[in-house]
Amino acid sequence: MPPNTKIDFSDAHQDRSKRTLEDLLEAAYKIVDDANPNDFNGRHLSHESGYALGTLNKRLGPIENVFLWAIEKGRDVKIENMINSIIQFDPHSSIQDFAELITEISFAGIGKTTSKVIRYYESKMLRRDGHTYDSINFIDTYIDPYLKMVRANQTNTFRNISEDETRLLLRSMRQLIERPFVNDDPIAGTEAHRRIVTESFVRLFGN
Repeated sequence: MPPNTKIDFSDAHQDRSKRTLEDLLEAAYKIVDDANPNDFNGRHLSHESGYALGTLNKRLGPIENVFLWAIEKGRDVKIENMINSIIQFDPHSSIQDFAELITEISFAGIGKTTSKVIRYYESKMLRRDGHTYDSINFIDTYIDPYLKMVRANQTNTFRNISEDETRLLLRSMRQLIERPFVNDDPIAGTEAHRRIVTESFVRLFGN
């Protein structure tokens, strides 16, 4: 997994403090899962968790960090699910089947995340760190499982390409999949968008 955002939560040395921190993080994760960035604030977190604002500030530090953590937690779950799908892909199925599977999984994940959450995350990371490197390049975690899957495939429909080319092409595919959603392009999530993504994957990665 890629390194997550460095979030400086206060150390919880006692069992009660640890439970408080866990409760707050779980509440933040639920708020993020509801996908409304207008609720990514201390007042809503206080209401959802049942803890006072003073407790939040003492345990969490900057409130926005806990929401960045929660976004990354959700993203890591999606990454793990995608990796499992790649690893378990039937070696007797073609690249067309694979492209359709990956497109379906990707669209479902972005649809739940929503473009507003992605924009929130990118804007906060850009303001804090001056770049969105982690947001852009987490796709690199798919390189190794993808190349292993290709080597095991028996259909001769996948090109054998280098790790560098795989990295660049996967990053390009991520832009093709995600940016229409983030930019509120009318094509986002439509059948035309799905077709473009699927056909592009086959052209870039196929024999």
